Amino acid sequence: MEKFRLAIGLHNHQPVGNFDHIFEEAYLRAYLPFIKLLVQYENIRLSLHQSGILWNWQEQNHPEFLDMVKKLVEQNRVELMTGGFYEPILPSIPDRDKKGQIELLNQYLKDKFNVEPTGLWLAERVWEPHLSKVIRQSGAQYLP
Repeated sequence: MEKFRLAIGLHNHQPVGNFDHIFEEAYLRAYLPFIKLLVQYENIRLSLHQSGILWNWQEQNHPEFLDMVKKLVEQNRVELMTGGFYEPILPSIPDRDKKGQIELLNQYLKDKFNVEPTGLWLAERVWEPHLSKVIRQSGAQYLP
């Protein structure tokens, strides 16, 4: 069989104020099983974006999840992407807030995983041409 390359990007999010049991159910049924499965397949690499809300919840409730992701990042198997920390629709907020949202998630990823993300997840895929300036200033080099 001929080999080929496939780009895989995964996005996980829970909205601010969501019920704790919803976070927990999503963690047990989706986030954790996926990462456990990924650990088993050493040849698979992917990009992962999670909102800051979700990272915070996982850090507080299941820090072992961050440990698993960190190990995958260190093995160059997972690339972490940035975005707005609270998953805002970037065109709907002022530029200073766009920048602040992205910087907040960048700093979180630097502090927890020692990475400076180059990919940026655009919430709800909402694009406006003026976003390119703020995105470029954030250090992001691509959008999936």
